[in-house]
Amino acid sequence: MTPEGTWTIAQAKTMAGTPYSGTVQISRTGSVYQIFWLSDRSNFSGLGFYHDNRLCVGWSLDSSFRVVVYRIHRDGTLEGQWTTPQLFPEFGTEQATGVSSQEVGGLYQVSGTYPKKQPPYTTSLAIGQKEQIYQLTSSGSPKLQGIGLRSGDWLVTNWGYDGKFGVMVYEIDRDTAEGRWTRPGTKQVGIETLSKIC
Repeated sequence: MTPEGTWTIAQAKTMAGTPYSGTVQISRTGSVYQIFWLSDRSNFSGLGFYHDNRLCVGWSLDSSFRVVVYRIHRDGTLEGQWTTPQLFPEFGTEQATGVSSQEVGGLYQVSGTYPKKQPPYTTSLAIGQKEQIYQLTSSGSPKLQGIGLRSGDWLVTNWGYDGKFGVMVYEIDRDTAEGRWTRPGTKQVGIETLSKIC
C-alpha cells in the first residue's frame, strides 16, 4: 500500500518519555511526499520519499531545511534524492562515493544535480555515527548541520539551522506505520506508531 491519507498517532513518546497524540496527514505530488503533524505537543511539516515500504522524511519547524534520502549500495556508494520546501515538488539527485563499505561513515565526494536542468554541483560530505544517530557536515554549506537515521539500506538525512529540524522514518505494514525520529542535540530516538484512518 502507499502511505497517502490521514493517520492517527496511536502511540508515541518524546525523547524525554512524554506521551503525545494527534493526527498525521500524508499526501503526494509526483515523487515527493508532504507530511503534516497536528499533535498536542506541536504542529510541524516535512517532505520525503517512499521506498521499500519506508516513508523517509525530513521535518522542520520552519521552511529552511533540505531532506536527502540515500540508498546504501553494496560498494558503499550513496545514491540519493533531495528536495526543499522551496523546490517542492521538484527534486534533485546526489551520488556520494569514497567509502567502500555498507558501514556508513567517513568522508565522501558528492556530485549532484538540481532540478530543472541547473548546473551540477560537487562538494564533500563527512558522516559520523553515535549509536543510532548519524551526524553530517558538508564543505558546500558549512553553516548547515545534518542529522540522519538508517533503516535497512536507506539513510534518511535532513539539514537545517539552530536544531529546529529532524528526521523521521516510518516502516509501513498495511494500516500501521512504525516510526523512529530524532533531531540535533540529542542522543535519543523517539518513537511514533500510526494507525490509518482513511
